[in-house]
Amino acid sequence: MIKKILVYFLILLLVADPASAGEVSLTRWVLNVTLDESGIVEEVIQVEIQNAGSLPLDGISFIVPSSTVTMIYDFSHTFSSYGQTGQQQAVSGGTRVDLSFNQSVKPGDKWSGRIGYTAENMAVKVGSDYSLDLLVDAPQAIVSGKNVVLSITPDADIRAQVFLPRSYELTSVQPDPFRKLFQYGRMVPTWTPEKLHIGDTIRIKSSYSDVLAKIVNNDDRARKLKADIKDAKDAGKIVQDAETYLANGNENNNKAFASFGGKDYSVALQYAGYSKDELTKAENSLIGSTAKATPKATEKTPGFEAYIFGFALLLLRNV
Repeated sequence: MIKKILVYFLILLLVADPASAGEVSLTRWVLNVTLDESGIVEEVIQVEIQNAGSLPLDGISFIVPSSTVTMIYDFSHTFSSYGQTGQQQAVSGGTRVDLSFNQSVKPGDKWSGRIGYTAENMAVKVGSDYSLDLLVDAPQAIVSGKNVVLSITPDADIRAQVFLPRSYELTSVQPDPFRKLFQYGRMVPTWTPEKLHIGDTIRIKSSYSDVLAKIVNNDDRARKLKADIKDAKDAGKIVQDAETYLANGNENNNKAFASFGGKDYSVALQYAGYSKDELTKAENSLIGSTAKATPKATEKTPGFEAYIFGFALLLLRNV
């Protein structure tokens, strides 16, 4: 009798939990987050899950802290050899997204892909300030129609980067990022596996900066000038002066950004002004650039050959 009870108990355990946490493991969870100026958050997650269990892996499930989530299915935002389709359900704390793979992942195989979505109301805006909290939480595996907690491998690739709105500076951030980048007018704090772990919460506060806006404007003008100078050079125009002014503008703008990073805003404004002047000179120089002088083909004038030809005619007449 006791043996039968034990057997029934084991069967119930298998039905309730078709795969143990150690059988399906998360090996990559990389967050790429962009906070738009409108407050909408766009997120692309790179995921890799190893199925070391005995049952097929049908999909994954995770919660987005937003009541309005729009999944994005295109090559830029999503990609995997198995494909994916999603269903949503409102839950406490946001929206649960269940992604089903078009083809289940067999035991011993892994699923690797990207998940893309936009979410509203994740960021909080007060005046010109934004705050954003991101929970770095692992998804759950869907096995035999049931959610299963994933294990995290010791060498799991857990990373994140957050693109702030253009011209917004980072006023506070937790945990400390590995690096703070500046790309296309956006501050981008980044985290590596040494600085980020499953279960952490990234807390970011940012504010619009007039000083950074001037640096961003210079950066935009410099990138456009670089393309315009290339086109002018390809057209055969003289652009040496414009190239020199552009180099000076970039150098001063780099100094402005370095001073901005050091919170020396008055010096940053000074260098940003120098950069603006140099870029204006570059634009004016490019407008006034002329085509390179090309040597004209010299017309052949009668020379020694003509005299020889005439002398030959005289000889023929005398023959």
